[in-house]
Amino acid sequence: MNFLGELGIDLKLLIAQLINFGLLLLILTKFVYKPIMKRIEEDEKQLAKAKEETEDLQEEKEIFSQKKAKEIAKAKKQAWQIIKEAEDVAEDIKRQ
Repeated sequence: MNFLGELGIDLKLLIAQLINFGLLLLILTKFVYKPIMKRIEEDEKQLAKAKEETEDLQEEKEIFSQKKAKEIAKAKKQAWQIIKEAEDVAEDIKRQ
């Protein structure tokens, strides 16, 4: 005990500061750290969900683009068939 006094350390003040530090740590943990961590976890979940939705929409976009290309190709093919049939009919009319 006398050794601490020779170093200039007041034991009562040291104990009071340790108690104050413990209380401060407890209060900050309960009212600051936990709510912040909860908010960060919620934001991470929302970001993960948004990323999944973005990937799903990208896949749907690619599927739609492929279907669109197939439909356009099919329509062009039908248009050429109709034009060919019309030309054949025109030739038949000319012959007659």
